[in-house]
Amino acid sequence: MLEKRRIPELVPRYSLTGDLLSFLRCGLLYRYQNGSALPPSRPVQVWFGEFIHGVMETAYRMWLEGARTFPWPCNPSSPLQPPPSGRAPHDIGSIGELVETTLSAAGKTPRSRTLRESAYQRAELAVNHVGPHLFPLIVAAEEKVIGTRELQPVAGAPMRARMYELHGIMDVLSSVSVASAAGNVIREAVRRVCTQLPPDADIIVDYKGSRRPPTAHPYWEQGGWQLQTYAWLRSRQSNTRPVAAGVLLYINELAPAADDLTTLLREMRDGGTDIVPAAGSPDAYQLNTWRPGAEVPTFSLDFRMARMIRVVPITEPSMNAAIAAFDEVVRRIESCVAQEAAHGDILRHWPAEGDEPTCDACDFRHFCPAPAQHRRPGYVPGAPNAP
Repeated sequence: MLEKRRIPELVPRYSLTGDLLSFLRCGLLYRYQNGSALPPSRPVQVWFGEFIHGVMETAYRMWLEGARTFPWPCNPSSPLQPPPSGRAPHDIGSIGELVETTLSAAGKTPRSRTLRESAYQRAELAVNHVGPHLFPLIVAAEEKVIGTRELQPVAGAPMRARMYELHGIMDVLSSVSVASAAGNVIREAVRRVCTQLPPDADIIVDYKGSRRPPTAHPYWEQGGWQLQTYAWLRSRQSNTRPVAAGVLLYINELAPAADDLTTLLREMRDGGTDIVPAAGSPDAYQLNTWRPGAEVPTFSLDFRMARMIRVVPITEPSMNAAIAAFDEVVRRIESCVAQEAAHGDILRHWPAEGDEPTCDACDFRHFCPAPAQHRRPGYVPGAPNAP
């Protein structure tokens, strides 16, 4: 006798950056971007980060093929003009336009000419200043990791699954190559933080198309969680070595904007950042004498690289704490899904928690129940105190 066919079990799939970190930026924006048929017309933060990541990955593969002499040229074309003639294949302008085309096919475009120009400027600096240090250390580019976790129960709502799938993509460095790379700024940063780096361990790397966040900001903690969770996922893959550390590269620190300097000065005054210019240095003088409206100074490469590189030690307890934190994020998302399904209301059951930069770039801000600029303290979706 044939066994009765079982109903296929749903296993929700969550991307570490595309889902969990996006939800933490703003739950309501995440719902509109990922849970409906209305994609955002200008997903600016998604575009910028993916553009930088795409340029760096393509540049690495060209470096492997023999384009090893830096600096590389950068001659991007205007969206209204044909590409400059005679460009080399490793011209960062050519690489960027290829990445732009790929992102455009997925509905991701820059929201302004200024943002596009800024992206190319930072991509050029990343390839020419980070590439010579990073590329020789990479042993695996864009390594995919995947794992499953038990789904935490949602109080007062039926669960749609027992497990969820978590996946991500990162670059991998070898601790052996890091240990032997004399004069390498990434190697030196790792060795300062991880003084006893195991020779049989790996190091994971991820790019951030943003500035270095203050140490008390949720983005700082979430960046650490991301690396820890990547390490946990990699530990679940077969034939992989343990991960001893993670490296976040905050690419915007290579070319800070005026708003970044205003924020940095405030963080220095409040003790909210871990990397500041040395007292009495030209960098300290330029920063402390700069005023909003003036031209942004060019800081030393050493200071900009120090601000860009963040090393996070990884241990078994730190991995477990991070993955438990993301279990709670998934539980919150599943709770929102269940509440929306039960009541048919999006606005009352997805939290509008974006900060001002997120709200400024959001296509849905005009009918948001709680934009950052007008949000009352203690806002809870659907509660009587909601605007």
